[in-house]
Amino acid sequence: MAEKLGVYVCSGCGIGEALDVEALCNVSTKDGKIAVRKNHAFLCGEEGAAIIKGDIESEGIDGVVIAACSPRVKVDVFQYDPPVFVERVNIREHVIWCHPANDEDTQMLAEDYLRMGCARAQKAVVPEPYSEEIDKTVLVVGGGITGMTAALEAAKAGYEVRLVEKESALGGMLNKLHKLYPKTPPYRDLEDTGLEARIKEIEDNPKIKVFTGTEIEKTEGAPGMYDVTLKNGETLRIGSIIQATGFKLYDAAKL
Repeated sequence: MAEKLGVYVCSGCGIGEALDVEALCNVSTKDGKIAVRKNHAFLCGEEGAAIIKGDIESEGIDGVVIAACSPRVKVDVFQYDPPVFVERVNIREHVIWCHPANDEDTQMLAEDYLRMGCARAQKAVVPEPYSEEIDKTVLVVGGGITGMTAALEAAKAGYEVRLVEKESALGGMLNKLHKLYPKTPPYRDLEDTGLEARIKEIEDNPKIKVFTGTEIEKTEGAPGMYDVTLKNGETLRIGSIIQATGFKLYDAAKL
């Protein structure tokens, strides 16, 4: 939470021609914590950047509000060491590029954006990083061809995998197919499903643990620390979830 703000308005990129920059700089806040208000024609340039850094050092500013272009650009220019908090106010793309120049409503919009930026800088708190260890185990829901492939690829990438299938055996729709369409030249003959070999590959992989005949009862938590409860009563700590629950054949009689 910033105690002493510096507000800087850029007049470049057509902003100075579309807005009353001086009036924008004088936008006040209720609690009067703004210590510095300045405008410059090229804030992201060497001179403009030096002004802001100089004020941080000499004025003890711990909050910098920059009204200029999109916060997606010039990120490297407007970076300062903690505890300085930076709030970017987009008055280029969000105001002058999409509203009439030198219009009363355009000016009010820019001023409102700046007020909101100041309020955020005064009230925002830098979040503390979550200290609990993040789990990297991958849960694959569904033991069909897609789920089995996902499980094997994740295991090959070095991750522990938990594969859950509601049926008593892996395979999904492949269990109902005798052959597959040709996938190799000359594309004339039907091919084996390869299901048995795929299942054996999964069973032989020490990084993959398979749960058949059960479903997901409940999922709690957040990415990196999900607690997943299965209907068989087991609870798993999971980092990420791949949903591969298959499909149902369409009733062709409806066509």
